[in-house]
Amino acid sequence: MHEGYRGSLEQAVESYAHWWREAGLHTAIDAAPHGWREAPAAPFWQRDAGAVREAKQAAPVSVPQQPRVAEVVAPAPRPTAMPNALPAFLDWFGSDAGQPEAAWDGALILPPAIEHARLLVIIEMPGISASDSATLVEPGQRRFIDAMLASLGIKPEEAPCVSLAARRPPGGLLDEATIGRLAQRMTHYLGLTAPGAAIILGDRTSRALIGPRWTPTGDGLQKINPEEGRIQAVSLPGLDLLMGRPAAKAKSWQALRLLQGMLNR
Repeated sequence: MHEGYRGSLEQAVESYAHWWREAGLHTAIDAAPHGWREAPAAPFWQRDAGAVREAKQAAPVSVPQQPRVAEVVAPAPRPTAMPNALPAFLDWFGSDAGQPEAAWDGALILPPAIEHARLLVIIEMPGISASDSATLVEPGQRRFIDAMLASLGIKPEEAPCVSLAARRPPGGLLDEATIGRLAQRMTHYLGLTAPGAAIILGDRTSRALIGPRWTPTGDGLQKINPEEGRIQAVSLPGLDLLMGRPAAKAKSWQALRLLQGMLNR
């Protein structure tokens, strides 16, 4: 009790007990749950211990159940059916609220409306600073891709670069369910545009597009099976790995030579 207090000892005790009650402590020692939404309980100095014990045994306190998360969070809209014409598909791609990227931040980078491209380069997601199709990959990666295409006798404009994800996902990570949905959409796009062949960069992207036939050590040509026809593809490691490990680059060149022979027929 501080020196400036003028009340009696009884008033001090009552004030102290009232403070404890306002703080939500209705009893000195009580491990049983309290029904916070019921009528306020009597202060502990006015309660009969025996009567309270009998009341608890006769009527256990019911704790209100919290609503499940599924009842609070609205389910994400499902994407509508993919159109079978390229212009309608791209309109659907960019406007459908059920796309995985609909809730992500960043620029929406759609694949180009180019049919029968000589080659298509497919990556998993846009780079960190990507804002449009010209900046889909970092400048150093773009130069590496252009040099790789030049070794095949292909100009950059003959081989557009596209991404499974039209936006970079939060944290730069795609879960298996999402990458599976994106691969289905890309496969449909390939069926509509019918490129001559494809280079797939990254193990996760290759596994999603090629399916169970893909293996990490696959050196030959692979097949992507859209609804209409088959597209030959080369599965290569990701750009960072290719640029940082000369051994991976040398091994990839063997697969690229097979692709070059097919394109030059």
